[in-house]
Amino acid sequence: MFPCFRGWLPGAPALLLLLSSGCGGQTPPAASRPAVDAAAERYVRLALALGERDADSIDSYHGPSQWQADAGARHAPLPKIRADATLLADSLAAAAAPDAPRDDNVRRAFLVRQLRAIAARVDILLGARPSFDDETRSLFGLEGQAGGDGDAAAVRAEIAKLLPGSGSLPARYAAFDRQYLIAPDRLNAVLSRAADGCRAATAPHVSLPAGERIVIEYANDLAWSAFTRYEGRATSRIRVNAALPLTVDRALDLACHEAYPGHHTIDSLLDAEAGRRVELLVRPLFSPQSLLHEAAASLASSVAFADLERIAFERDELFPLAGLDPSGAGVHVRVGRLIDRLSSAQASIARQYLDGALDFPRAAKALERDALMPSADATLKFLNQFRSYAATYTFGRDRLRRHLDAEAPPGGDKNVRWRSFVDAISNPAQILPPEPRGRK
Repeated sequence: MFPCFRGWLPGAPALLLLLSSGCGGQTPPAASRPAVDAAAERYVRLALALGERDADSIDSYHGPSQWQADAGARHAPLPKIRADATLLADSLAAAAAPDAPRDDNVRRAFLVRQLRAIAARVDILLGARPSFDDETRSLFGLEGQAGGDGDAAAVRAEIAKLLPGSGSLPARYAAFDRQYLIAPDRLNAVLSRAADGCRAATAPHVSLPAGERIVIEYANDLAWSAFTRYEGRATSRIRVNAALPLTVDRALDLACHEAYPGHHTIDSLLDAEAGRRVELLVRPLFSPQSLLHEAAASLASSVAFADLERIAFERDELFPLAGLDPSGAGVHVRVGRLIDRLSSAQASIARQYLDGALDFPRAAKALERDALMPSADATLKFLNQFRSYAATYTFGRDRLRRHLDAEAPPGGDKNVRWRSFVDAISNPAQILPPEPRGRK
């Protein structure tokens, strides 16, 4: 499953994020800010212009409505958007200077990466089909992802021990998974309580804005299993695909990913920065910034809950609401965490599918067999539409986890890990992949 992205799909954990340590936030002299601010506004307008041509390319926007209206009126051709984005990126890259204010250079580097991604997305819309690795490099700044399945075979062996019996492991896992599905008439109660639990775990560590809130809605026609739209004023609307099955454990993942401390929390914190940094008014879906957001949201549940805390919350709160036997909570959570570790297998299959080495039927069979994914067809349809965006869930999450582990080793002070996580999500201009070498 490629988890909730701005939404979330059933069956996949998350992707790769190259974190470069950033500089502290000095406020540049007033005289140096207008040039960067003007470039930032131009970037926002170019992102909106791309969104007018391709709605999938915009994740969120909560700036002046007139800018969006201007983009609609102009309806700029894709080649023009690409040329303007490349020109602006080149001029910003040339303007960087060692003696410039630190904050200016951080912002310029952020804008250059985002603008290069806009140009790369236009190429794809115009028919380019780069390899999976080249596409993730140009859109998300990913470099050097591992190409194999990692420890997937060892993980499957651990799952097999927890699920003894006859039949293939995929069939045994599918049968196990069905035991924990939430009935449609209980889904809202379980998700609402899950979101409350995620918020309660987040609030002591994150300064949430006063009056922040989420609205949960249900639909049957989403490409994602869930999708969060930030509406400004610390309000997010979460749409959940009621047509896709959710287990209790995946419901908690979804609530943390979409709300606390995931997308809603991230967007609420960044909204406060948008008055000072115009570039944060918009987020192109296919960009290094989105990579960071998805990586952080995909780690949200593990930051909010240690395994034993998670088992207790699911057993005591969510299982009863779902009408399920709470005695199964422990093994349900343990198997879920092992399934998370199959992300390397999922990423490898996604790469082969997008590169044409696997067709749809063989890729679906590989996802079911190697990644134990019960909704393989939905994931492949997602790949057809959003292509390498799937990399933001697996490679991104794994890289961000390594960054957090280095700053706050697992089993150590939980407050330190929270501080590291909050710092990452609060500073998208500083914690981003460097611009890929040789890209123009």
